[in-house]
Amino acid sequence: MNSETTQSRPEVKIRVEYSKTSQSRYIAHLDTIDVICKALRRLQLPYAVTQGCHVRPKISFGPPLPLGHASYCEYFVLTLTGPVDSQALSESLNRELPSGMRVISIANPYVETRNGNFGEKLHYRFSFTRAEIAETARQWLLNPETSFAAESKGKTRTYAIRSAVLGASLAENDSLILEADFIQGQADVPSVSKIVTALAGFLDAQKDCLKLIERISLSELKQKQEISST
Repeated sequence: MNSETTQSRPEVKIRVEYSKTSQSRYIAHLDTIDVICKALRRLQLPYAVTQGCHVRPKISFGPPLPLGHASYCEYFVLTLTGPVDSQALSESLNRELPSGMRVISIANPYVETRNGNFGEKLHYRFSFTRAEIAETARQWLLNPETSFAAESKGKTRTYAIRSAVLGASLAENDSLILEADFIQGQADVPSVSKIVTALAGFLDAQKDCLKLIERISLSELKQKQEISST
């Protein structure tokens, strides 16, 4: 692909949402990027490329999914230099992607609407094997006094969980399912990955009762969201 020719053409962005379930949830974030970029190359799409020595597709990905977490709301934004048919692209990508990764939808064209990076709001589902452990986890998430220490940029920091947890409740018809909402991607707010690691440490020997973690939805915040401490 000729980068000069590609860069001179009008560019349009598409946003591809996809799921990672089953065995694909054990594909690390950087490996996921590699898998998708190789699939796009095999499809010979008219994508724009970066400048410089290491030419690659103009593509950006959503926040990393922690290893072992399933998700139904992963996405990437790809810049193209020509039109593509969304349905055909979806079918073609699904043939190229590994088992457990499936295209859910394609926004074509995609227009960025937020001005700045204010983080994300995420909805998670935690599946337990024992109802009392699910309730223990719910109380830990909702306790405004809960805090934990974690490494960040080579230093140990203490995080207050109240800065990240919007809510948590057991599913109405299933006490083994804990639903929770978080924000992340803001200064001094711990990521869901750090929170889950701290929760596992809190549960200690009972952490194996947490059998599945799923990212159900993700939305980009258009302004900074503060969580009341009351």
